[in-house]
Amino acid sequence: MAAKKKKGYTPAVRYLRYNLTNSTTGGTETSHYIDLARDLSAINRRLYRQGRRYHVKRVSIVSSNTIAGFAGPGNQQNAGRVTFSCVPDSWMAQKAWQRGFKAWQKMQKIALAEAGSDLRGTWNDFKVYLSEDHANGTKPAPLDNGGNAVKLGDWSYSDFITPDGTTSSDEFYVTMLGDHVTSGTNRISVGLIKSYTEARATFSQRPTPETGHVDVNDPILNLFDDGTTTDEVVAKMQTDGEDPPYDIDEFPGDDANMPKPLVVQQTTLGADGRATVGGFSAMCGLIEVEITSPITSDPGDTYSVLVELAPGSYRGIAADVI
Repeated sequence: MAAKKKKGYTPAVRYLRYNLTNSTTGGTETSHYIDLARDLSAINRRLYRQGRRYHVKRVSIVSSNTIAGFAGPGNQQNAGRVTFSCVPDSWMAQKAWQRGFKAWQKMQKIALAEAGSDLRGTWNDFKVYLSEDHANGTKPAPLDNGGNAVKLGDWSYSDFITPDGTTSSDEFYVTMLGDHVTSGTNRISVGLIKSYTEARATFSQRPTPETGHVDVNDPILNLFDDGTTTDEVVAKMQTDGEDPPYDIDEFPGDDANMPKPLVVQQTTLGADGRATVGGFSAMCGLIEVEITSPITSDPGDTYSVLVELAPGSYRGIAADVI
């Protein structure tokens, strides 16, 4: 019997470098949004689908304006602060994405059935924004060592089209986190986790189990009661632990319960203007990078951020299907 042939090495560009410019006012935080699937697709000239958890191996940061010396006797000056935030890696986020993906597929399938032929483009893919801030925010592209950005192709975030509640079709995009956005009666965007919250049944507001009918003075219950100990223990059990240890109505990630991305790595830059953070997973490859420099300058202090993707079996990249 012939030995099973091992899968060969798949070459892939795994290093993505970005220049992120701080505010011209020192100490002011700015946000920058990275879509790893978009950038890997552009730099490797093949589609990397968004519907995966991309595994970042490490990130290194270098300030273009390092701060030497000391702020005072024995106090070393920091050159800034950086945080990396992503969609919460939770079952709720996973189910919300899967629900949105299936609805988008069904929408296209119905339209294709009416058309009588498959009109989808070769690179048709379900793409979402991290948040409304991402949709309207700064989206840097990867650079070479000369500061030249990769040329991006068609990366259109997915739209839903519905007649619900309107006399004509509404077209809206989707975000993973946060609230729905409307303009008058028209939908502009829909938060997938919020939508999942609204559509999913929750536990009854009644305690579990229902203990309101229990009589602490029942004679059998008190058969071995010395004093009032049993009464007090039973009363405590009736009030402690009958409700879940989380908010019943709001899922983390919707508009009323942690609507922003969760921090997965953070660091400060030392006096040499450098820092490194370890690995993390980014659902859909979406990352918000928040940066703050103490330097007041025009243009603002620029951070060179080098993202190293872990090698793996998905076209050379470690990325698990959601």
